[in-house]
Amino acid sequence: MSDGIKTQYEALGAFATSLDKIEEQLQKSADMVGSCVGDPGIFGITGGQLYGAGASMHCAKARDHLHDYSAKVKDFSDKVRDSAKKYQEGDKDAEDSIMSAAKGLGEVKVK
Repeated sequence: MSDGIKTQYEALGAFATSLDKIEEQLQKSADMVGSCVGDPGIFGITGGQLYGAGASMHCAKARDHLHDYSAKVKDFSDKVRDSAKKYQEGDKDAEDSIMSAAKGLGEVKVK
């Protein structure tokens, strides 16, 4: 008889926690990238203004992309955590059903 597939709930929880840490680091990186500003003094007044505007625009886009990505990582982390909980609840329900069905077996008499 096969033992079936066993789900390691603790491993799924640890993986979700790792994803939470990655999500937090992505948020920090997005905030850091989003706060970058091009220095107009590098290329002179006219060129520097254009450079600064372009750099700020691209940094803002990068910030937005990192925030979007971190939100997706957070969503995935939540789904992993929910899946672990559902697997655990399903196993508990199956075990309870089997134990409930087995309660009457002790009363069966063989003739």
